[in-house]
Amino acid sequence: MPKFPLAQASVSTKRGRRAFTLIELLVVIAIIAILAAILFPVFAQAREKARQTACLSNLKQMGNAVMMYAQDNDEILPATGWQGPCTDPANPTAAGTNDANFFGFYSFPLAIQPYVKNYGVLVCPSDTSGAGGFAKGGSKCYEGQLVQMKVPGAYVGMSSTSNAMRDALPLSYAGNYLLCKSYSDLPGSVTTPKEKRGTSLEMASLSDIKNPSNVFYLADVGSVVTATGDFAGWYITPGYGNNGDGSGRWEKGGRHGDGRNWIFCDGHAKWNKDPDFVGKPDMIAAYRKRGIYTDYLTETDN
Repeated sequence: MPKFPLAQASVSTKRGRRAFTLIELLVVIAIIAILAAILFPVFAQAREKARQTACLSNLKQMGNAVMMYAQDNDEILPATGWQGPCTDPANPTAAGTNDANFFGFYSFPLAIQPYVKNYGVLVCPSDTSGAGGFAKGGSKCYEGQLVQMKVPGAYVGMSSTSNAMRDALPLSYAGNYLLCKSYSDLPGSVTTPKEKRGTSLEMASLSDIKNPSNVFYLADVGSVVTATGDFAGWYITPGYGNNGDGSGRWEKGGRHGDGRNWIFCDGHAKWNKDPDFVGKPDMIAAYRKRGIYTDYLTETDN
């Protein structure tokens, strides 16, 4: 039998195959593009949901540490005010508070470290604003805490170097500074003048708080860029630093599905959607309607 017909059939088959036309290729590309446009946002949302969960886990660990700190310190909460850690030891009054001094007791990010033993929980994985909460250019108060706590990377004189303190201790969360008694007055009357609830060195105790499951202790915040580097601070109230254009510290904290994660004064943590951004007094009222209180003494369910 001749061997050639079989080989000729194979060649004929190959020649008979048709390549894709330009229209067919464009249709395939268009289908892929449509699928990508549909799926990429879904994947992005899934990744953000995972980061939100990791952030909430951070806060749960910190909430447990806050409660352990309070149990060891006569139910007094770790410091969440600028007044207190930054008080002048020679002048322990609110008037003696400034960035030139470190009084000797730590703000919450460092105060809870003996209990949580993890600096990593201070950073939200979704914080793209620089996590500059523990950074304030020129502040000896910030620097003193880092140096005395022996935070890795801390050194004397670091407050004069842009973002050196931020890089040593990134911080994505801030505390409710109205838990520091020197920030608020006791309710007064016609016959009883208002007076401060306490000195700059006094934090609220668990027994002082009327609704610990509603009064917030910490929340997600962002940082802003200043002439001396990133800045936010470990202290906040809702709406503090709002600019109305999305660049404020409080506004940048709403990074989890138009909301943020919170710790409350009973130690529990949860996510809550943000209301529309307005000025500070209105923001506090707007969150109150959502069951998130700021003032530990006057905001109650009554």
